[in-house]
Amino acid sequence: MSKMKDKEAAQIAKALGDPNRLAIYKQIARGEELFCGEICEKHSISPATISHHLKVLSELDLISSRKEGLNVYYRSVPATMAAYQKYLSEIAG
Repeated sequence: MSKMKDKEAAQIAKALGDPNRLAIYKQIARGEELFCGEICEKHSISPATISHHLKVLSELDLISSRKEGLNVYYRSVPATMAAYQKYLSEIAG
């Protein structure tokens, strides 16, 4: 992944600033791969809201997905988080 730009870092910070979205990301990042039903079981928000959060995380390349039958499986994209961490380290001095 190329060097992260300010706009990308700001979008990730905003996305992970939402407590529900952060919890969903952490749940996905801790595991190998989760399907949507497993994510919904752990949260008290509606499946539609979870779907929206997953879409935001996917658009920022924090997670990726694959479809198998009727299930959609999600996994984290470590390279994006590594680039974000590097960006934060650089601005922290």
